[in-house]
Amino acid sequence: MRTTLEELNLSVISENAKRAEYVIGPLHKGYGVTIGNSLRRVLLSSIEGVAVVAVYIEGISHQFSSIPGVLEDGIQIVSNIKNLVIKSRSGERKVLEINKKGKGPVRAADLICPEGIEIINPDLVLMNIVDGEYSLSMQLYIEESIEYRLAEENRGPSYPINTFFIDSLFCPIQHVSFNVKQIMVKESLDFENVDLEIETNGAIDPRTALDQASKIMVDYFRNLMREQMEEDVVELKDTDDTEEILSRPLEEIIPLSVRTGNVFKKAGIYTVNDLFEKSKKDLLGLKNFGAKSLFGTIEELLKVPEIGSLKNRERFPLLVEFAESHKQKAKGKTAEKTRVQKAVLEEVEAPSKETSIKKVEAVKPSKAVPQFDTLSVAEALKLSIDDVAKNIGISQKQLGKLKKYAISKIEDLVDVTREQLLTGDHKITKKNVERIEEFLRHNGLSLKED
Repeated sequence: MRTTLEELNLSVISENAKRAEYVIGPLHKGYGVTIGNSLRRVLLSSIEGVAVVAVYIEGISHQFSSIPGVLEDGIQIVSNIKNLVIKSRSGERKVLEINKKGKGPVRAADLICPEGIEIINPDLVLMNIVDGEYSLSMQLYIEESIEYRLAEENRGPSYPINTFFIDSLFCPIQHVSFNVKQIMVKESLDFENVDLEIETNGAIDPRTALDQASKIMVDYFRNLMREQMEEDVVELKDTDDTEEILSRPLEEIIPLSVRTGNVFKKAGIYTVNDLFEKSKKDLLGLKNFGAKSLFGTIEELLKVPEIGSLKNRERFPLLVEFAESHKQKAKGKTAEKTRVQKAVLEEVEAPSKETSIKKVEAVKPSKAVPQFDTLSVAEALKLSIDDVAKNIGISQKQLGKLKKYAISKIEDLVDVTREQLLTGDHKITKKNVERIEEFLRHNGLSLKED
């Protein structure tokens, strides 16, 4: 009796940022050790991490020197530096700096990090200054790689004089173990589960590490396949090329204004993927960030060929909402164009100037303004902002400003705060905001709380 691969799955027993336990199964007899051992070896040897490769401390030329005014010697400081846990989004060599004067401990939190670098253990003590007059100036050079590298392998000509090189452990995986257990499936004992335990240093979460290890194995085995459909190869290549751009920093893809860049950084948005995983509601809730800036950024990103050709866009809430907003705008433009064309046609075909004027004027009113007194909350949310504006007396100019917030229905309006309407890129007058609030209250709704 055999099971199929479709029945194979991964179950989460426990999981946090550093440690996780999983169960993989059901597997046919003998595959437990094969899969468990393969994953363990790949996790411990091939997952990329960040480590310090070289250190420069002003006043000393090598790590065996003592430092006047510092409790630890160079060897002890290097030992502490090796315990740094660093997360990088750039993949390039970066420099971390410390400039500090006065007694007290020097912690990892004192490091000045470039954009895209995060210290996972900021409370780590690197050294202790015991002389109040001593001024520390130190640079740490970090790189991204795999496994372990000796100090001699880190040596290079591009570093400043008196820089000393240290051994570097790049692997972010601290421990991997597995245990194979016999299980019963469909009254047969010829099956196994693999209990897999993964522990990291916090620079990567266990599930991401497992995903990366699985992908590495799949890539290796794919190259061993003798028969492979040409279409499949092309599709895989295209997917890899387009998906890769999601991990790149936004500022590398399109130019961002200083204000937009600062808003994104405060919200923890660095890459294209970070932005696309947010919803419109989340982003419009950010301080000093309006719909015009949001949709302008998305439009620029979608002009990039790799992003424009992304597959499975529905997995990104923001792109789904953006597409729906564009459909609404397109429908509105088409309806308006049709109305104007009809009016012009009637005017041309009219027998006299007086009659034509009457016909054109008869086309102008869209339809009777609907009555809202008997509507439920669900019905009110579906109302067009154009009809509501007419009902409460908002001018076309103010209506145009509302639409620049990507508001086409009342359900869009309730996702906007009062402060955004009064102080955003397209300010609405206080009188009109009060009319909007009165209408919403009448229908059991309200603007988003500040």
